[in-house]
Amino acid sequence: MNQSVTIDLTQAQEQKLASASPLNLWQKRLTILLFIQMLLVIGLFAYHQNSRVQVNAQSLLTVGMANIDRVVIQDANNKVTLQKVAGQWQLPEQQQLPVDKQKLDDILQKLEGTKLTWPVTTTASSHERFEVSDSKFQRHIKLFQGDNKKAELWLGTSPGFKKIHLRRAGEDQVYAVELTSFEFATEAKDWLQKDLLAVKDITTIKSADYALQKTADSWNFVSANQDETTEKVDANKVAELVSGLNNLQIQEVATQAPHGETTSVTVKSAAGEFQFEFVKTENEYFVKRSDQDNYFKLSQYEFERVANVTRASLLASEAVSNNTKTDPVSG
Repeated sequence: MNQSVTIDLTQAQEQKLASASPLNLWQKRLTILLFIQMLLVIGLFAYHQNSRVQVNAQSLLTVGMANIDRVVIQDANNKVTLQKVAGQWQLPEQQQLPVDKQKLDDILQKLEGTKLTWPVTTTASSHERFEVSDSKFQRHIKLFQGDNKKAELWLGTSPGFKKIHLRRAGEDQVYAVELTSFEFATEAKDWLQKDLLAVKDITTIKSADYALQKTADSWNFVSANQDETTEKVDANKVAELVSGLNNLQIQEVATQAPHGETTSVTVKSAAGEFQFEFVKTENEYFVKRSDQDNYFKLSQYEFERVANVTRASLLASEAVSNNTKTDPVSG
Protein backbone atom coordinates (compact mmCIF):
# COMPACT_ATOMS: atom_id res chain seq x y z
CA MET A 1 0.00 0.00 0.00
CA ASN A 2 1.43 3.36 -1.03
CA GLN A 3 0.17 6.50 0.56
CA SER A 4 1.49 9.97 -0.11
CA VAL A 5 0.64 13.25 1.46
CA THR A 6 1.40 16.49 -0.32
CA ILE A 7 1.44 19.64 1.75
CA ASP A 8 1.38 22.88 -0.16
CA LEU A 9 2.13 25.99 1.83
CA THR A 10 1.29 29.39 0.51
CA GLN A 11 3.82 32.18 0.75
CA ALA A 12 1.88 33.74 3.63
CA GLN A 13 1.94 30.47 5.57
CA GLU A 14 5.69 30.11 5.03
CA GLN A 15 6.25 33.62 6.38
CA LYS A 16 4.08 32.82 9.38
CA LEU A 17 6.05 29.64 10.11
CA ALA A 18 9.34 31.50 9.70
CA SER A 19 8.25 34.10 12.23
CA ALA A 20 7.04 31.44 14.69
CA SER A 21 9.22 30.22 17.51
CA PRO A 22 11.32 27.06 16.85
CA LEU A 23 9.38 25.19 19.54
CA ASN A 24 5.99 25.92 17.97
CA LEU A 25 7.36 25.02 14.56
CA TRP A 26 8.52 21.59 15.75
CA GLN A 27 5.22 20.97 17.51
CA LYS A 28 3.34 21.61 14.28
CA ARG A 29 5.67 19.36 12.33
CA LEU A 30 5.28 16.56 14.88
CA THR A 31 1.50 16.93 14.77
CA ILE A 32 1.54 16.56 10.99
CA LEU A 33 3.80 13.50 11.22
CA LEU A 34 1.52 11.95 13.87
CA PHE A 35 -1.51 12.53 11.64
CA ILE A 36 0.25 10.85 8.70
CA GLN A 37 1.19 7.87 10.87
CA MET A 38 -2.43 7.48 12.00
CA LEU A 39 -3.59 7.45 8.39
CA LEU A 40 -1.04 4.78 7.57
CA VAL A 41 -2.10 2.63 10.53
CA ILE A 42 -5.80 2.90 9.60
CA GLY A 43 -5.07 2.08 5.97
CA LEU A 44 -2.91 -0.92 6.85
CA PHE A 45 -5.56 -2.23 9.29
CA ALA A 46 -8.35 -1.92 6.69
CA TYR A 47 -6.21 -3.63 4.08
CA HIS A 48 -5.32 -6.43 6.49
CA GLN A 49 -8.97 -7.01 7.45
CA ASN A 50 -10.09 -7.04 3.82
CA SER A 51 -7.36 -9.48 2.87
CA ARG A 52 -8.21 -11.69 5.83
CA VAL A 53 -11.87 -11.93 4.78
CA GLN A 54 -10.94 -12.77 1.20
CA VAL A 55 -8.40 -15.42 2.18
CA ASN A 56 -10.32 -17.11 5.00
CA ALA A 57 -13.87 -17.10 3.53
CA GLN A 58 -14.97 -20.66 2.77
CA SER A 59 -18.21 -22.44 1.96
CA LEU A 60 -20.09 -23.97 4.86
CA LEU A 61 -20.81 -27.12 2.86
CA THR A 62 -18.68 -29.11 0.46
CA VAL A 63 -21.63 -30.86 -1.20
CA GLY A 64 -24.19 -29.41 -3.62
CA MET A 65 -27.80 -29.40 -2.45
CA ALA A 66 -28.90 -31.07 -5.67
CA ASN A 67 -27.23 -34.25 -4.38
CA ILE A 68 -29.01 -34.25 -1.02
CA ASP A 69 -32.04 -36.56 -0.77
CA ARG A 70 -32.62 -36.77 2.99
CA VAL A 71 -32.61 -34.10 5.69
CA VAL A 72 -32.94 -34.81 9.42
CA ILE A 73 -33.58 -31.89 11.80
CA GLN A 74 -33.70 -32.34 15.56
CA ASP A 75 -34.02 -30.27 18.73
CA ALA A 76 -34.18 -31.34 22.38
CA ASN A 77 -37.75 -32.69 22.03
CA ASN A 78 -38.60 -33.36 18.39
CA LYS A 79 -37.11 -34.76 15.21
CA VAL A 80 -38.36 -34.61 11.63
CA THR A 81 -37.14 -36.39 8.50
CA LEU A 82 -37.61 -35.01 4.98
CA GLN A 83 -37.02 -37.55 2.20
CA LYS A 84 -36.79 -37.11 -1.57
CA VAL A 85 -38.46 -39.96 -3.47
CA ALA A 86 -38.62 -39.96 -7.28
CA GLY A 87 -37.77 -36.27 -7.26
CA GLN A 88 -40.50 -35.34 -4.73
CA TRP A 89 -39.85 -34.36 -1.11
CA GLN A 90 -42.04 -36.26 1.36
CA LEU A 91 -42.66 -36.79 5.07
CA PRO A 92 -41.94 -40.53 5.50
CA GLU A 93 -43.24 -40.53 9.07
CA GLN A 94 -46.61 -39.12 7.92
CA GLN A 95 -47.78 -41.41 5.13
CA GLN A 96 -45.37 -39.85 2.60
CA LEU A 97 -47.36 -36.61 2.53
CA PRO A 98 -45.70 -33.90 0.41
CA VAL A 99 -43.30 -31.34 1.87
CA ASP A 100 -43.61 -27.60 1.29
CA LYS A 101 -40.99 -27.57 -1.46
CA GLN A 102 -40.48 -23.80 -1.53
CA LYS A 103 -39.78 -23.67 2.20
CA LEU A 104 -37.28 -26.53 1.98
CA ASP A 105 -35.59 -25.09 -1.12
CA ASP A 106 -35.14 -21.77 0.69
CA ILE A 107 -33.20 -23.22 3.62
CA LEU A 108 -31.13 -25.56 1.44
CA GLN A 109 -30.11 -22.62 -0.74
CA LYS A 110 -29.21 -20.63 2.38
CA LEU A 111 -27.01 -23.45 3.66
CA GLU A 112 -25.35 -23.82 0.27
CA GLY A 113 -24.68 -20.08 0.06
CA THR A 114 -23.42 -19.60 3.63
CA LYS A 115 -19.76 -18.56 3.92
CA LEU A 116 -17.50 -18.90 6.95
CA THR A 117 -14.83 -16.32 7.83
CA TRP A 118 -13.01 -16.32 11.16
CA PRO A 119 -14.45 -18.31 14.10
CA VAL A 120 -15.93 -16.83 17.26
CA THR A 121 -14.04 -19.46 19.26
CA THR A 122 -11.83 -22.47 18.60
CA THR A 123 -12.07 -24.27 21.95
CA ALA A 124 -14.16 -27.36 22.65
CA SER A 125 -14.89 -26.08 26.16
CA SER A 126 -17.03 -23.28 24.67
CA HIS A 127 -19.43 -25.57 22.80
CA GLU A 128 -21.93 -25.90 25.63
CA ARG A 129 -21.87 -22.15 26.28
CA PHE A 130 -22.81 -21.49 22.65
CA GLU A 131 -25.19 -24.52 22.69
CA VAL A 132 -23.52 -26.29 19.78
CA SER A 133 -22.25 -29.37 21.65
CA ASP A 134 -23.28 -32.96 20.98
CA SER A 135 -25.51 -32.95 24.07
CA LYS A 136 -26.66 -29.32 24.23
CA PHE A 137 -27.91 -27.67 21.05
CA GLN A 138 -30.86 -25.83 19.59
CA ARG A 139 -30.77 -27.61 16.23
CA HIS A 140 -28.92 -30.69 15.00
CA ILE A 141 -29.00 -31.02 11.21
CA LYS A 142 -27.84 -33.98 9.11
CA LEU A 143 -27.75 -34.04 5.31
CA PHE A 144 -27.61 -37.36 3.44
CA GLN A 145 -27.08 -38.64 -0.06
CA GLY A 146 -28.50 -42.15 0.07
CA ASP A 147 -26.99 -43.75 3.18
CA ASN A 148 -23.94 -41.46 3.14
CA LYS A 149 -23.94 -38.58 5.58
CA LYS A 150 -22.62 -35.57 3.66
CA ALA A 151 -22.82 -32.89 6.36
CA GLU A 152 -23.64 -32.52 10.04
CA LEU A 153 -24.23 -29.20 11.76
CA TRP A 154 -25.17 -27.86 15.18
CA LEU A 155 -27.01 -24.54 15.57
CA GLY A 156 -26.97 -22.81 18.94
CA THR A 157 -27.41 -19.41 20.54
CA SER A 158 -27.98 -16.18 18.64
CA PRO A 159 -25.33 -13.43 18.76
CA GLY A 160 -27.61 -10.91 17.06
CA PHE A 161 -30.58 -10.30 14.76
CA LYS A 162 -30.99 -13.13 12.21
CA LYS A 163 -27.66 -14.68 13.24
CA ILE A 164 -26.80 -17.91 14.97
CA HIS A 165 -23.75 -19.75 16.26
CA LEU A 166 -22.87 -22.80 14.19
CA ARG A 167 -20.44 -25.71 14.45
CA ARG A 168 -19.58 -28.39 11.92
CA ALA A 169 -19.05 -32.03 12.91
CA GLY A 170 -15.47 -32.91 13.78
CA GLU A 171 -14.45 -29.28 14.38
CA ASP A 172 -14.00 -27.15 17.49
CA GLN A 173 -14.47 -23.83 15.64
CA VAL A 174 -17.75 -22.01 16.25
CA TYR A 175 -18.93 -19.46 13.67
CA ALA A 176 -21.58 -16.73 13.60
CA VAL A 177 -23.65 -17.07 10.42
CA GLU A 178 -26.79 -15.48 8.98
CA LEU A 179 -29.32 -18.20 9.78
CA THR A 180 -32.06 -18.68 12.41
CA SER A 181 -33.21 -21.75 14.28
CA PHE A 182 -36.86 -20.96 13.39
CA GLU A 183 -36.11 -21.74 9.75
CA PHE A 184 -35.23 -25.30 10.73
CA ALA A 185 -38.51 -26.52 12.21
CA THR A 186 -38.50 -29.90 13.95
CA GLU A 187 -42.19 -30.85 13.63
CA ALA A 188 -43.75 -32.47 10.57
CA LYS A 189 -46.73 -30.08 10.56
CA ASP A 190 -44.39 -27.16 9.90
CA TRP A 191 -43.10 -28.82 6.72
CA LEU A 192 -46.43 -30.13 5.41
CA GLN A 193 -47.57 -28.70 2.06
CA LYS A 194 -50.42 -26.49 3.28
CA ASP A 195 -52.27 -26.22 -0.06
CA LEU A 196 -52.39 -30.00 -0.49
CA LEU A 197 -56.20 -30.07 -0.81
CA ALA A 198 -56.66 -26.92 -2.89
CA VAL A 199 -58.37 -27.41 -6.26
CA LYS A 200 -57.75 -25.21 -9.30
CA ASP A 201 -59.71 -24.72 -12.56
CA ILE A 202 -63.06 -25.60 -10.99
CA THR A 203 -66.07 -26.02 -13.29
CA THR A 204 -68.76 -27.41 -10.96
CA ILE A 205 -69.53 -27.06 -7.23
CA LYS A 206 -72.32 -29.00 -5.48
CA SER A 207 -73.52 -29.04 -1.90
CA ALA A 208 -76.70 -30.14 -0.12
CA ASP A 209 -78.88 -27.22 -1.31
CA TYR A 210 -77.10 -25.76 -4.33
CA ALA A 211 -75.36 -26.72 -7.56
CA LEU A 212 -73.19 -24.28 -9.51
CA GLN A 213 -71.77 -24.66 -12.98
CA LYS A 214 -69.31 -22.47 -14.83
CA THR A 215 -70.09 -21.60 -18.43
CA ALA A 216 -67.43 -19.54 -20.18
CA ASP A 217 -66.55 -16.97 -17.51
CA SER A 218 -69.85 -16.90 -15.60
CA TRP A 219 -71.38 -19.07 -12.87
CA ASN A 220 -75.03 -20.15 -12.74
CA PHE A 221 -77.30 -22.31 -10.63
CA VAL A 222 -78.22 -25.63 -12.25
CA SER A 223 -80.92 -28.16 -11.48
CA ALA A 224 -80.47 -31.88 -10.89
CA ASN A 225 -80.52 -32.53 -14.64
CA GLN A 226 -77.81 -29.87 -15.20
CA ASP A 227 -80.23 -27.32 -16.68
CA GLU A 228 -79.64 -23.68 -15.78
CA THR A 229 -82.28 -22.11 -13.53
CA THR A 230 -83.68 -18.60 -13.68
CA GLU A 231 -82.25 -17.62 -10.29
CA LYS A 232 -79.31 -15.29 -10.50
CA VAL A 233 -76.14 -15.79 -8.50
CA ASP A 234 -74.14 -13.12 -6.73
CA ALA A 235 -70.90 -13.15 -8.75
CA ASN A 236 -68.84 -11.84 -5.82
CA LYS A 237 -70.14 -14.48 -3.42
CA VAL A 238 -69.42 -17.26 -5.89
CA ALA A 239 -65.94 -15.84 -6.48
CA GLU A 240 -65.32 -16.00 -2.71
CA LEU A 241 -66.43 -19.63 -2.61
CA VAL A 242 -64.22 -20.56 -5.57
CA SER A 243 -61.30 -18.74 -3.98
CA GLY A 244 -61.83 -20.71 -0.77
CA LEU A 245 -61.46 -23.96 -2.72
CA ASN A 246 -58.61 -22.67 -4.92
CA ASN A 247 -56.57 -21.63 -1.88
CA LEU A 248 -57.70 -24.01 0.85
CA GLN A 249 -55.00 -24.16 3.54
CA ILE A 250 -54.69 -27.04 5.99
CA GLN A 251 -52.72 -26.92 9.25
CA GLU A 252 -51.73 -30.47 10.17
CA VAL A 253 -52.78 -34.12 10.03
CA ALA A 254 -55.55 -35.07 12.47
CA THR A 255 -54.55 -37.76 14.95
CA GLN A 256 -57.94 -39.49 14.61
CA ALA A 257 -61.17 -39.24 12.63
CA PRO A 258 -63.30 -36.38 14.03
CA HIS A 259 -66.99 -36.69 14.94
CA GLY A 260 -69.32 -33.75 14.61
CA GLU A 261 -71.48 -31.70 12.26
CA THR A 262 -70.59 -32.63 8.67
CA THR A 263 -70.94 -30.70 5.41
CA SER A 264 -70.22 -32.33 2.03
CA VAL A 265 -69.08 -30.42 -1.05
CA THR A 266 -68.35 -31.99 -4.44
CA VAL A 267 -66.05 -30.24 -6.89
CA LYS A 268 -65.24 -30.96 -10.53
CA SER A 269 -62.13 -29.53 -12.11
CA ALA A 270 -59.63 -30.14 -14.88
CA ALA A 271 -57.83 -32.52 -12.46
CA GLY A 272 -60.94 -34.62 -11.80
CA GLU A 273 -63.80 -34.85 -9.32
CA PHE A 274 -63.24 -34.50 -5.56
CA GLN A 275 -65.59 -34.90 -2.60
CA PHE A 276 -64.83 -32.76 0.45
CA GLU A 277 -66.08 -33.65 3.91
CA PHE A 278 -65.94 -30.71 6.32
CA VAL A 279 -66.40 -31.57 10.01
CA LYS A 280 -67.01 -29.17 12.90
CA THR A 281 -66.51 -30.47 16.42
CA GLU A 282 -66.98 -28.51 19.63
CA ASN A 283 -64.04 -26.17 19.04
CA GLU A 284 -62.05 -27.56 16.09
CA TYR A 285 -62.47 -27.81 12.33
CA PHE A 286 -61.43 -30.60 9.97
CA VAL A 287 -61.55 -31.55 6.30
CA LYS A 288 -61.00 -34.69 4.26
CA ARG A 289 -60.78 -35.03 0.49
CA SER A 290 -61.82 -38.20 -1.32
CA ASP A 291 -58.36 -38.92 -2.72
CA GLN A 292 -56.67 -38.66 0.71
CA ASP A 293 -56.77 -41.12 3.59
CA ASN A 294 -56.32 -38.50 6.30
CA TYR A 295 -58.40 -35.85 7.96
CA PHE A 296 -56.65 -32.51 8.33
CA LYS A 297 -57.12 -29.68 10.78
CA LEU A 298 -57.90 -26.26 9.36
CA SER A 299 -58.75 -22.83 10.73
CA GLN A 300 -62.28 -21.61 11.41
CA TYR A 301 -61.83 -19.06 8.60
CA GLU A 302 -60.92 -21.72 6.02
CA PHE A 303 -63.81 -23.90 7.20
CA GLU A 304 -66.50 -21.23 7.10
CA ARG A 305 -65.61 -19.77 3.70
CA VAL A 306 -66.62 -23.11 2.10
CA ALA A 307 -68.68 -25.20 4.52
CA ASN A 308 -71.00 -22.37 5.65
CA VAL A 309 -72.01 -21.35 2.11
CA THR A 310 -75.69 -21.96 1.29
CA ARG A 311 -77.92 -21.36 -1.73
CA ALA A 312 -79.49 -18.36 -0.03
CA SER A 313 -76.10 -16.76 0.58
CA LEU A 314 -75.21 -17.16 -3.11
CA LEU A 315 -78.36 -15.50 -4.49
CA ALA A 316 -78.04 -12.13 -6.15
CA SER A 317 -79.56 -9.29 -4.10
CA GLU A 318 -82.45 -8.70 -6.53
CA ALA A 319 -83.37 -12.39 -6.40
CA VAL A 320 -83.46 -12.31 -2.62
CA SER A 321 -85.56 -9.16 -2.74
CA ASN A 322 -88.09 -10.76 -5.12
CA ASN A 323 -88.36 -13.90 -3.01
CA THR A 324 -89.13 -11.91 0.16
CA LYS A 325 -91.80 -9.55 -1.28
CA THR A 326 -95.30 -9.90 0.19
CA ASP A 327 -98.77 -9.18 -1.26
CA PRO A 328 -99.58 -5.57 -0.24
CA VAL A 329 -103.34 -6.41 0.21
CA SER A 330 -102.88 -9.51 2.31
CA GLY A 331 -100.06 -7.77 4.11
